[in-house]
Amino acid sequence: MRGVLLALAMLSGACGHGARSGMPEPLPVTTLRVRNQNFLDMDVFVLRYGQRIRLGMVTGLSTQLFTLRDDIVRSSPELRFELHPIGGRGNPRTETISVQPGDEVELTISPL
Repeated sequence: MRGVLLALAMLSGACGHGARSGMPEPLPVTTLRVRNQNFLDMDVFVLRYGQRIRLGMVTGLSTQLFTLRDDIVRSSPELRFELHPIGGRGNPRTETISVQPGDEVELTISPL
């Protein structure tokens, strides 16, 4: 599926470090927002150290928000994402991007 164009934009979440007595800081949540402008449903995977971890599915012409597990982000600061079109061919991959805890990564799947 060579016609699929992947666009990534990293958006940094605002971080506030208020002093709280006796309470541990909550772990920042790292998210992946997938905007599927294609008609095909897509399975979404994150790739790290040769491992392919399924995040879920985003249906055609919709947007889905996935939460990346903390161990995935902290163990590998550089990630790639892979898409598998259900009923289609190919598994397009993004370039390697740097992801930090608390980031929101946005992935747009363009129509054919």
